Amino acid sequence: MNVSQIVSNALRTVTRNKLRSILMMVGVTVGVGALTVVTAIGKSAVTEVMDNVQSTFSANNILITAGGGSRHGAARGEGPTTTLTIADLEALEARVPNIDLTGPGLRVGSKMVTYKGTNREVSITGYSEKAEQLTRQLSRGAYFTREDVRGSARVALIGQDAARELFGGADPMGEQVRVGPVPFTIVGVLERGGMGVHGINTDNVIYVPISTAQRRLMNVEHISSAKIRLRDAGKMAATERAIEATLRERHQLSGDAESDFSMITPVSVQEMVESNNRTFTLFLPLISAIAIFVGALIIASLMLVSVNERRPEIGLRKAVGARSKDIQLQFLIESTVITVIAAVLGLALGAGVSQVILNMQDKPPVLPWAAMGLGLLVSVSVGTLAGVIPARRAAALNPIDTLR
Repeated sequence: MNVSQIVSNALRTVTRNKLRSILMMVGVTVGVGALTVVTAIGKSAVTEVMDNVQSTFSANNILITAGGGSRHGAARGEGPTTTLTIADLEALEARVPNIDLTGPGLRVGSKMVTYKGTNREVSITGYSEKAEQLTRQLSRGAYFTREDVRGSARVALIGQDAARELFGGADPMGEQVRVGPVPFTIVGVLERGGMGVHGINTDNVIYVPISTAQRRLMNVEHISSAKIRLRDAGKMAATERAIEATLRERHQLSGDAESDFSMITPVSVQEMVESNNRTFTLFLPLISAIAIFVGALIIASLMLVSVNERRPEIGLRKAVGARSKDIQLQFLIESTVITVIAAVLGLALGAGVSQVILNMQDKPPVLPWAAMGLGLLVSVSVGTLAGVIPARRAAALNPIDTLR
């Protein structure tokens, strides 16, 4: 038999046994589809986070957070969280020449916000008027002013998701919401921020003057964080050391004592994002790979069943001149064709599902071509290998025994 006849016979067999072929395809289709979906969503999320980091955390920024446990790197949340104050920032501006601007922040946390009977849980943060230059811009309205901060004014800036949840399609400008018992007038709408570094939705937020957050919402004097803009990003390391020395001196920390604050730089943020991305790209595709290998086991099992059922056919073909390698090649082609079809269906299904999910989340469409190609290659390779044992068994059958 020539190769074209073998291929033709293999294709006829695949289409003739539709139910068996579909059962063989399920595992590979699900595995490749899942790989495409998780990779597309993961790539979109990482892209969004990195864009958000670059837009809000530029190369000349340092973020100081209350609570230490380490002198450098990302905050570990250990140690006192009430020792960082606005006075500390004033001291830094006076002592560290490379500091251009400082902006305090106080995270109030998630609070129930009410508007005309509509209640939504929203993340509340207090900022100074400097946040306009350091944190987020507005899509409309006006930032609160220095006078608002000094007078603990009850004004607020709202994120776009929070505005949609509370106001629907109505204009929030000038409307009054209540954070607990405290009323706030909306004076601005923040530009869209997307997903934050820690997976937090930065659009479900309300910003209020930091003095208002301290006195009216929390009754505290400390702050939880501070964003610092440097004049010269090239002096980042030296400025970090100067900030650390100044704060440790002001907080009366001895040489062996752990810092009660942490500093986050663009380098540490990028390392954090890349670490999370490595975890994502390692473990989630493993789940998909398991599905692909399960699909391969199903293919191998059903192909072995097929060999037993088709013993008379195999014996007859051998009796009329088919060689063992022809039989073996046909079974290999059958398993490969089934796997290729399953992989292509999985790619199409995964691409479609991922785009629907991304559209529902108002994110740009992403197609991870490298992952899709790898999924196709792996699945076809695994599917072909799954057909090796059944193909060898079919080729080894004695035609006399099969025709009895």
